Amino acid sequence: MPKVSIWMIRMSFLYLASGISIGALLLISKSLKIASFAWNLLPIHIEFLIFGWIIQFTLGTAYWILPRYLKTKDRGKTLPAIMMVILLNAGILLMVISEAFPNYPSWGMIGRFFQLLAVVLFIKLHWQRIVSYSRVK
Repeated sequence: MPKVSIWMIRMSFLYLASGISIGALLLISKSLKIASFAWNLLPIHIEFLIFGWIIQFTLGTAYWILPRYLKTKDRGKTLPAIMMVILLNAGILLMVISEAFPNYPSWGMIGRFFQLLAVVLFIKLHWQRIVSYSRVK
């Protein structure tokens, strides 16, 4: 398994654990009404579980599973893949900061832009690998 996939899958499980913890706090506060601030964490809970866990886990697994280049048997340049991981996680953290501190709403837009760049990098990395298989006859 490539290092990029290992990093992404490990980070996704950290986000899963964080998202479950926040979700547990939300459920406890709903039933016992002890932490009124907990519902302010709902957008962070959603961000962690959708982008941090599901999307990151999917991208990390796909990076590993999708076909390699035919001639060189590698996955291409690793720097764009590392940048994909950094941009995705930076985007998630910027979104969390913008939700936690309402004084920084523009950070959320920057965070979504970083996440979009990460997905574009993922597509660019894999498009070249997949197209090389369609040219084989």
